[in-house]
Amino acid sequence: MTLNVTQPPKNLDNVSSSLTGGDFITGAQLYYILLSISALTQVFSIGGVITNAINIAVFVKLGFNETSNISLLALALCDLLSTIMTIWGTLCVTPGFSDAELPFLPAEISPLTGSGLSNLVFRCAAWVTAFISFERCLCILIPLKVKKWVTPKTTTAVVVAICITTIGPYIGAHWRWKFVWKFLPGRNATVLGVAVVDTPFLILKEKIENIVLGLIQPIVAFVTVLVCTVFLVVYLRRSSQWRKSMASAGGKTAGEDNSRKEEKVVRLVTSIATIFILCYTPNTLMFLNMAIFPSFSVFGQHKNTFLTVYTLSIMANSVSASVNIFIYYKMGTRYRNALRLMFHLKDSVK
Repeated sequence: MTLNVTQPPKNLDNVSSSLTGGDFITGAQLYYILLSISALTQVFSIGGVITNAINIAVFVKLGFNETSNISLLALALCDLLSTIMTIWGTLCVTPGFSDAELPFLPAEISPLTGSGLSNLVFRCAAWVTAFISFERCLCILIPLKVKKWVTPKTTTAVVVAICITTIGPYIGAHWRWKFVWKFLPGRNATVLGVAVVDTPFLILKEKIENIVLGLIQPIVAFVTVLVCTVFLVVYLRRSSQWRKSMASAGGKTAGEDNSRKEEKVVRLVTSIATIFILCYTPNTLMFLNMAIFPSFSVFGQHKNTFLTVYTLSIMANSVSASVNIFIYYKMGTRYRNALRLMFHLKDSVK
């Protein structure tokens, strides 16, 4: 879903004509809000492309003997693709580019080539984050069994399954959308655009799949990460209290070093999950409001408010996809040393 917001209302003093009625945000306000958010989104997305390219190089260098490297590599790949597509989708609604006499209609093709695909890939990232959080919870609850169950092969299989189950239904849901050539009398030119095929079967099929993909899938992923994060935070507090009690007793147990190592991993996963929760909240709220309030949609009474929240959610996705490198560098000793080695810097102190 992408909007062409290249033209503000002609009369900014009479904005009521730009509304479908009773919206919280006027047409004039919407224009400038979307321009500002789009500019920030581009900045975060470009940063995300750079940081995730670095992440991918580091995890490949670290190897795949540890399952966490595989999961984090998959997350970096999803974030990289998501930010690239966000850059393109945002460019399609940027004044100047969308108004140019191009051989295609940017606002029409953006959902299938930019913003829509960006949301899809970010949902893959959401499920990968849920898997990482859930795996870490299992490592705490049943550590011995998890080592047998969660191997590099099974982790790879889970990541591939996440991609298939997320991307596959999306392709089916957009069978109604077709690339077509359109003749524009005003330009006396034929350009590439998008048409929607309306048949009862395809309409029903798309509605069902949109409920699954647009509502159930993202909310289940969000709740999974939220629950696992709460569990990990509780574990960190208890572990910290245990270490303090041991320190006050003046002793050091044989398992204290392993406990510290486990704590570091849990803190890293918790930080990633917390950033995800904060940045994915606008998406979750948007999905819930769309399900509860029919007027909250691109075709409804509160379409301006919807488009503001939608654009904010895209920017939040870009932020989430851009900041993980700082968490890895701060909390991951092996990651930090590998990164510094890549740039020919002195290894950091462990």
